[in-house]
Amino acid sequence: MNNDANLTLNQQIESARQRLHDLYEQYDFGHACVLEQAMFLDELMNQYNRMYLNKHHYVQSGTSETPPSLCRNIPLPNPT
Repeated sequence: MNNDANLTLNQQIESARQRLHDLYEQYDFGHACVLEQAMFLDELMNQYNRMYLNKHHYVQSGTSETPPSLCRNIPLPNPT
């Protein structure tokens, strides 16, 4: 994707995030409109992530290569 398309998606994400915040302020989390907007924002974020992964060649069809784990070096809590 080019920078213009990326900028447009970033603007869409910010607009959807702001709308979610406004709806939450008006209706609280359990309202159907808030949940619907949250799902819409999730889909925009998924699109952004797919673009990012494709751009950085982490997703390649026909290979078993997986993206590096962001949590690999974070220690797990000790069971007590």
